[in-house]
Amino acid sequence: MKGQIRLAARRDLDRVAALWTAITVFHEPLASAFRMRRDAQGELAELLRGIERDPEAAIFLYEEKIDIQGLCIVRIDHSPAIMVENERAEITDLGVREDARRRGIGTRLVDEALAWVRASGVERVEVQVASANPTAQAFWRARGFANFMDVLDKRL
Repeated sequence: MKGQIRLAARRDLDRVAALWTAITVFHEPLASAFRMRRDAQGELAELLRGIERDPEAAIFLYEEKIDIQGLCIVRIDHSPAIMVENERAEITDLGVREDARRRGIGTRLVDEALAWVRASGVERVEVQVASANPTAQAFWRARGFANFMDVLDKRL
């Protein structure tokens, strides 16, 4: 693998938005909750600018030459001070371009995100994975992630 992992910069955000959109479209068949509004590009750009500016969040990119092939978004979340464990990290997004999958890019991105979390002093990381995505379930389990909490859903 000849690419590199780096933090996203403001100049990358349009390309990050394009990849994030492709990842979201890939997930749409799994559940209606993953459908993205087709007019959401402006809001997505603002969301990504906010993540890029947030000192408790990071967008990691896997890049070969100038081509972004994967991304991983991680953030630190704080619980009420009454809890013994009052902070955790969450990997909110991980995606690799369809034509670049099965090359270890996702693993490298996750390893980089976990190193960032460790350096932040946080001791626990969560990830939400669609139950209808067995490939992603297997990916995360192979990296030591285990069931912690079930998210139940009901359409009204």
